[in-house]
Amino acid sequence: MTPIEINDSWPTTPKEESFWQTQTEQFMLDPSETYLNTGSWGSLPRPVFESMVQGLEALEGNPTRNRGILLDKLREARETIGNFINAPAEDIAFVQNVTVAINMVVHGLTWQAGDEILASDQEYGAIDNCLDHAEKLWGVKVTRAAVPIPASDPEDIVAAFRKKITKKTKLLVCSHIATRTGVIIPVHLLADLAHEHGARIAVDGAHAPGMIPLDLIKSGVDFYGGNCHKWLCAPKGTGFLYTRPEHQANLHHLIVSWGYNKNGPSKEDSGLKINNQPYMWQLEHWGTREMAGYGAIKEAVDFQNNIGKEKILQRGQQLAGYFRDQLVDAPWAELCTPTHPKMTGSITTFRYSSFDFEKFNPSLYNDHRITTPVFNEENGVAQRVSTHIYNSFEQVDQLVDVLRAFQAKF
Repeated sequence: MTPIEINDSWPTTPKEESFWQTQTEQFMLDPSETYLNTGSWGSLPRPVFESMVQGLEALEGNPTRNRGILLDKLREARETIGNFINAPAEDIAFVQNVTVAINMVVHGLTWQAGDEILASDQEYGAIDNCLDHAEKLWGVKVTRAAVPIPASDPEDIVAAFRKKITKKTKLLVCSHIATRTGVIIPVHLLADLAHEHGARIAVDGAHAPGMIPLDLIKSGVDFYGGNCHKWLCAPKGTGFLYTRPEHQANLHHLIVSWGYNKNGPSKEDSGLKINNQPYMWQLEHWGTREMAGYGAIKEAVDFQNNIGKEKILQRGQQLAGYFRDQLVDAPWAELCTPTHPKMTGSITTFRYSSFDFEKFNPSLYNDHRITTPVFNEENGVAQRVSTHIYNSFEQVDQLVDVLRAFQAKF
């Protein structure tokens, strides 16, 4: 391992950087590139990749008889992720991603014309499409809470939702961490608000698992969709839907397959069941699907548990804070992410007023091998930067140098 040389401006120590370099070396990222886009997809640690490959090899050895090996692995993974997010395994359905999870809620519930869904104005595009479809299909009304950019205090967000909630609101939909700005939404406070008005809450937790510690039972949310292929660094196309037991019977099958029973579910002491299995497990039963990736969620959780949830959160926040500090005095850089410690994690978004999107976007990767999303907006170019456990202060410095050079050139 190459000895760590600490830049005087870095808020770290050689011991700390040596630890994180050891973690980084376990990932499959190309070391010649600077990957700052975990907000879209995380990279797999080698143990997770190897677990997935082992599962695929086992299945292909005998696709009929060896299927049971992967089903056992799924049960183990479900218990592991349940412990990681503090939610009972029987209340978790494995799904492809959060978009599927929120669709299972929005289109799995029963609606009356005139019912209202309250969402923020910062929801992910696919979720916006889901809500638009619900308006047209079910006759519900979707209203929006205007979340300030950047918000200065958690109460600002609660106030925005409180202003819009009505007696007709049946479901509140919100991101736990907004995909564009990275603001951490106080979902436990919004759960209280929803319940005070007789509504339920469904949370888009695409960015939360693996970035911030989760306690879904304590949060009080009714439905929670999470991605595992982003910050948890599990295989692509793995996620989950958690549903509180008292709401499970209200969810209809989005896809009717072998998880359905013509006689309906049965209520037992151990909870709601279909075909002698937990109700949520049967909602995910859409026919044949690849299971090795879901099984490898266990190794992804184990990898992060070995580091520690709080340590991962602190590292991401430290890198993100360092990035913000480098540009805080730049007149051409407007911060879109909150600085409140309870509202910021590992995503930082800046808007650059003087940048040309058509020149900056391709140059970032083609000339510098830096990967981040760049958005062309009316009042400038916005860039979202994700700082995860395999990133370094050196990479942040590289990005900042590129940004300053680009601004000076154009």
